Amino acid sequence: MMTPLPRVLLLLLLLCPAIVAQELETTSCSTDLAIRGGTVTFSDGGHPGSTLTYSCPPGKYPYPLQRRICQSDGKWTPMRSLNGIRTNVAQCKDIRCPPQRSFEHGSFNPRRSSHPIGDILSFECFDGYQLLGSSQRHCLPNGRWNGTAPVCDDGVGHCRSIAIPPGAIVTEGRNRLGDRVSFQCQNGLDLVGSTQRVCGPEGEWSGAEPSCRAPYSYDRAEDVRAEFGASLTDVLSEVSSSGPDPSGTPQPPNLGRRLILSKDSFLYIYLLVDASHSVTEANFRIFKTCLEIIINRVASFDVPIKFSILSYASQPKTIVDIHEDIAEEPELVLEKIKKEMNYKDHGNATGTNIYAALNAIYLMMLNDQANVLEQWNKVRHAIILLTDGKSNMGGSPKKAVDSIEDLVDVRANRKDYLDIYAFGVGNLEVDWSAMNEIASKKPGERHAFILKNPEELKTAFEDVLDPRDLDDICGLANYSDSAEWYQKNPWHVLLQDKHQTEPSCRGALISKTWILTSAHCFNRMNDTSSWTVILGGGQRRLPIKRRIDHELYNVRAKLAQGIQEFYDYDISLLELENPVRFGGRIRPICLPCTEGANKALKKKPGTTTCKDHELELLSFEKVPAQFINLDNERMNVQIKTKTSRPPCISGAVQEDMIYSQVSDASEVVTDRFLCSGDDNAVEAAACKGESGGSLFVERRERHFQVGVISWGTYDPCKKKKKIRNTQETMRDPPQRNHKPRDFYISLISVQDWLRKHLGKSLRFIPMQ
Repeated sequence: MMTPLPRVLLLLLLLCPAIVAQELETTSCSTDLAIRGGTVTFSDGGHPGSTLTYSCPPGKYPYPLQRRICQSDGKWTPMRSLNGIRTNVAQCKDIRCPPQRSFEHGSFNPRRSSHPIGDILSFECFDGYQLLGSSQRHCLPNGRWNGTAPVCDDGVGHCRSIAIPPGAIVTEGRNRLGDRVSFQCQNGLDLVGSTQRVCGPEGEWSGAEPSCRAPYSYDRAEDVRAEFGASLTDVLSEVSSSGPDPSGTPQPPNLGRRLILSKDSFLYIYLLVDASHSVTEANFRIFKTCLEIIINRVASFDVPIKFSILSYASQPKTIVDIHEDIAEEPELVLEKIKKEMNYKDHGNATGTNIYAALNAIYLMMLNDQANVLEQWNKVRHAIILLTDGKSNMGGSPKKAVDSIEDLVDVRANRKDYLDIYAFGVGNLEVDWSAMNEIASKKPGERHAFILKNPEELKTAFEDVLDPRDLDDICGLANYSDSAEWYQKNPWHVLLQDKHQTEPSCRGALISKTWILTSAHCFNRMNDTSSWTVILGGGQRRLPIKRRIDHELYNVRAKLAQGIQEFYDYDISLLELENPVRFGGRIRPICLPCTEGANKALKKKPGTTTCKDHELELLSFEKVPAQFINLDNERMNVQIKTKTSRPPCISGAVQEDMIYSQVSDASEVVTDRFLCSGDDNAVEAAACKGESGGSLFVERRERHFQVGVISWGTYDPCKKKKKIRNTQETMRDPPQRNHKPRDFYISLISVQDWLRKHLGKSLRFIPMQ
């Protein structure tokens, strides 16, 4: 039964229906808004809580704000200029670079109050002074000058003369021991780096080089790769003494800052992700992807690492505590992120409390200090914070940073024991001073970054820890979107006789001077002087000094038994005329049972044997593995072991095949062969011309060669199809009822031979 309406409400409905209807409806904000020269988007129409975002074409930025929030009263948050004054007109303005305010002991031109994109600043020094830094700088589309800030130096001071960045004013001090130089940016620009630097006893300036940045001046992905990537690589690169390498060649000292990790120390990495209201669920997912990228890349380095994961809004939520057992297991950390780190974890507490997030890290560290005591001083810490806005509650994050620095005792010549990186993403509310306040400040490095959107952050992180600048780390590949095939497979080489029109075999770089390939590539010749090793996608062609086939390889060994070809011990080493230099295009693959592979597998030195490596890499019934095809693409196969091996090797004997008359497959497939392939032709099969290439498995983004491609039961690559002026190799399916099989020489089974010839180039671990 319906309850009658109160008489007063009934009267109001009769007299003022429009007023009552308006009160009963949800108040929305107008979507009839525009920006001069740009576009406007709404995250949820004009409903309360939705976000209005202004966008501008390249070379311009939205003024005064990039985004506004629909309030409960049906009004958008007001637009304010950089100095806080309200304004009524949104417009797209030109991005410009800050001016050079002064240049001691030299001259520069042109002189402007600000510079348009593409403008060039040129510098010259007076007689008696040397120009250090860039003599010309270009104004980039993101409002930054390229190159390095120049300075004129006469070599007299205890420290080099200090550079004055564009947009900055310098006060106090010169370049004598103990001198202090202070920096201040002109109105409208934020200072990133150190506001004051001191000339130290070693002749170096303290702190980080300052720069003046406009609110619209975003970092590009390549900036992050160059600056954050270089800094974090230094943190991760374990330093050994500058003694000789295994061949006796003295090694140059490591350059740049290095975080020295002893055998019993750890690097702790804390990853903090903003889940506040202004971070959309889609962007939060991108943040999580960034975590996965960083964890996978970091875990591939040869240092002991623990991870801690937090999300935060008004309060932090710990996903992985640094004290948990899984903190040392990257795979388990990633699994927990996937299952337990959700955008809605923080409910309606949607503020941005960076102080609380950093303070949670401080409390975690404090607890760890109490637990480990004497080990505490050996722990290094790196904090990586991702946010889309400056902290709006909880007080200044700097208080938590100060507490962390005091706990780590960075002031006692321990600055390399702590690195704090701050990443702001995606709107003008992220100001440079807020990020700079949190971030570490170290000479030659930058720890504060602001990127235009989460997608740009993801692109940047994909390029971070690119191995191109790392020396002597095996099996490390570059998986960034911009990487070429040879950067993703930097150990892969092509072998070509100068009398041939194209390469006829493949191989793998295993050290600075050695290539591993198949012996049958050279069945018809003894002289390899006309052969060339092609590395780095064709950019390096190197002569061969000598070839060493396995002494037991003999393709005609079983002719008397009616077996025309026999490929047992089908393996060969090629020594290069000159050692190669490792980089992003050229890098060795890891060989099982070596110290390099042991580090890559995160095994403790002196506790692991070759048998342990075999169990680690080949213990599954069907081991996922890959090889690289003629088109330089990775092909997937499964190595059959245990009970799966006999059915696999039985495929060596089939009708109309080379071994059709052999009664027992073990006569041609010895224990030295690995086997892949299946009866349904689901797996890839190797082609003629792919012989000698590496069969490898992947663990923690490191690659380990377990076999050398030797022979197969059929060649699927007899046809080529021309597509858009390029040759693409077509891989035909096998004939009906054929069971395709491929066979590879197992590197575990030829350890004695490898150790005999590579003992001076690689360090091997015990067999048992």
